[in-house]
Amino acid sequence: MAQYPCYILSASAISPQHSFAPESFLQQLESSHTNQLYVQDAPYKEFISPVAIRRMSRMLKFSISAAMKAYQDAGEGPLHGILTGTGNGSITDMQNFLMDMIELKEDTLNPTAFIQSTFNSPNGWIAMQTKCEGYNQCFLHRGFSFELALLDARLLLEEATDTHRLLVGCYDEMTERYYIIKDKINYWKKEKIQSSELLACKDTPGTIGGEGASFFVLGNQPEGALAQLKGLSILQDENDTALIGATIKTLLSEAGIAPESIDLILSGENGDSRNNAFYKAAYTGLPNAAICGFKHLCGEYDTATGFGLWAAVHILQSGKVPEEMVLQSGEIEKPVKNILLVNKALRGGSTVMVVGQ
Repeated sequence: MAQYPCYILSASAISPQHSFAPESFLQQLESSHTNQLYVQDAPYKEFISPVAIRRMSRMLKFSISAAMKAYQDAGEGPLHGILTGTGNGSITDMQNFLMDMIELKEDTLNPTAFIQSTFNSPNGWIAMQTKCEGYNQCFLHRGFSFELALLDARLLLEEATDTHRLLVGCYDEMTERYYIIKDKINYWKKEKIQSSELLACKDTPGTIGGEGASFFVLGNQPEGALAQLKGLSILQDENDTALIGATIKTLLSEAGIAPESIDLILSGENGDSRNNAFYKAAYTGLPNAAICGFKHLCGEYDTATGFGLWAAVHILQSGKVPEEMVLQSGEIEKPVKNILLVNKALRGGSTVMVVGQ
């Protein structure tokens, strides 16, 4: 079977953990007891001019900085496109604009909040800073936003007749108002828990809120690649437990990977008891693989899969599986070569992804 010509040349993430400098990842575990996780600020001024940064919301700052870090880490070379995914965009700017409309009675409104509240606002900033005049797309499909950006990137790389490089990423933020609104429809746990203990609290419904930005430079040539995206499938009906097992089997077959070659399952478990049956079915058929979680580190949000993919690349590159991520030990002492990422989206279906060396 032909594999995806989709190589990951660089990966960057700004998250509630110290992920911006990968060498310090999880050396100091950040935890919260408020059921909300917020990003650790990065040196934004290294990537954004002092004049522009004064007018930017937190989401714009951390999304642009994560993108520019991935762009710089990939080394010299042009970008042929920018593709992003977001579930909510800049909630802060949208809230500010709507509040101004109410308070000022739709008169003499400041356009800055409106301009920056658009979902694709980071795309424009990133394009200007990278001088990329190519394809530019932002996907707004709730829990599938990042996955659709990846699928679109894969199609572009398959169709390219020469060397192509694409910047692909995702971003979402958490605000107090957003947390309160989603709490009314039972997104979050009613009891307050320590975020580091989230995955041990699977007997009650709900999870914890999070935010972050993850960006990757993808190419169709293997030179200098950190990892390879070998397969990706999206399931709309995540409640069909038989379907998830069949999808994983088909995906591995198409990627030319035997089930016993999966060294690690990177699970999107988020402590919500309503998801237990789904993940139990996903693990079936891969008895030797170790299982790790990542949402106790970043919280739950529409594009949390981006942080999961960043963590997978980090594990493949470092050759180490952080103890703080392990849910179930398998043959974890051997070098990790193939990782299966399984995620049930907060809003929507589910994702299965294979990443390897």
